[in-house]
Amino acid sequence: MILSNQKDKGYDVIDYKKVDPLFGTEAESDALIKEIHDRGMNVIFDFPLNHTSDQHPWFQEALKGEDNSYRPYYI
Repeated sequence: MILSNQKDKGYDVIDYKKVDPLFGTEAESDALIKEIHDRGMNVIFDFPLNHTSDQHPWFQEALKGEDNSYRPYYI
C-alpha cells in the first residue's frame, strides 16, 4: 500500500511512508488494520524495500554523481 507510480506493478516505490491513493487513504488503511486486529488476525504487507522509482529521493540523489552517498544503492 506504499506510494507508487505503478509503472512497474507497484515495485517502483516513490515513498515508503505514504499509502497509494489506489488503495485508499492512510486513515482507511489504519481503520482496516485495526478491524483486522480486532478480529484476532494479522496483516502482512509486501514490502519491496529493494525497489525504488526513478522519482524516489534516494534515486534522484544517486544521479548527482559517483561520489554521492546514495550512489552505491544502485547498480
